[in-house]
Amino acid sequence: MFTPFADDDRIDSAGLAREALYLQEAGVSGMVVGGSMGEGAGMTPEELGEAVRIVIEAVGGALPVLGGIIADSTAEAVRLAHALRKAGAQGLQVPPPHFHVSADTSVLAEYYRAITDAAEIPLLIYNVMPTAQAAIESLQELIADNPAIVGIKQSGRNFHTLAALLAEVGGKVKIFSAIDDMIYPSFVLGVDGTISGTSAMFPRETVEMLKAVRAGDYEQGLSFHDRLTPVWRTVDYPDFCARAKYAAMLAGRPVGKPRRPFQWPTADAAGSIESALRAGGLMDGGVPSPVGNEQRA
Repeated sequence: MFTPFADDDRIDSAGLAREALYLQEAGVSGMVVGGSMGEGAGMTPEELGEAVRIVIEAVGGALPVLGGIIADSTAEAVRLAHALRKAGAQGLQVPPPHFHVSADTSVLAEYYRAITDAAEIPLLIYNVMPTAQAAIESLQELIADNPAIVGIKQSGRNFHTLAALLAEVGGKVKIFSAIDDMIYPSFVLGVDGTISGTSAMFPRETVEMLKAVRAGDYEQGLSFHDRLTPVWRTVDYPDFCARAKYAAMLAGRPVGKPRRPFQWPTADAAGSIESALRAGGLMDGGVPSPVGNEQRA
């Protein structure tokens, strides 16, 4: 989920609670706070804990709330894990170390073991680093070695690993897709769900896409894919958090400003996002575009 920030870069508590309620009403089955779309990289333990508490209170404990850990070292990850457990998170979403990335099985095994020992709550591996994708064999070893690992969120544009995971460990742990231009075919293959930028921007439509696929209405599912995927392609850049927030705002849902140093997308990027939203029938005509806003780059 998004993390709304105020003009001073602090978490907008009221905005975060509203966003949690919006997602709940959209029919999602859980939320991740402080993930990559939630601009969790760089959040302090205190901020992550505050965000998780706000979301849990907003949804009244009716949905599982997971905390994202995006860290550079085991020590940092453990500090974040302690804060998330104390705040009431029911699980963790954790990519490999964020700056010095590694796909070495022994490195990842030690990293995830330290986190789960500290938090004593379940963990999803977030297999996201395109330059250091954990191979299927490595993921199988990590799952076998650590019973607290209960799922894998496959990203990094690697649809082949997603298919292999479903074939090799599907049914043993949960498999989630975060390959945003492949959410529809991921549903068709039988993933347990998606935790993705697409579902953060368009939760209602993503829920309906999943329902259509599970009901065998593949034509309806494909129609959602055809509307949502072009928007993602305009968002999938290094400043994706800012672009995604801009898209959500144009769809009629203000989710706060991007956290500095990131800024609203440039005029050219904004135009591409707006065009994709209009083509998909996703634009809210009542929401003004911030084109020309002094905050824009």
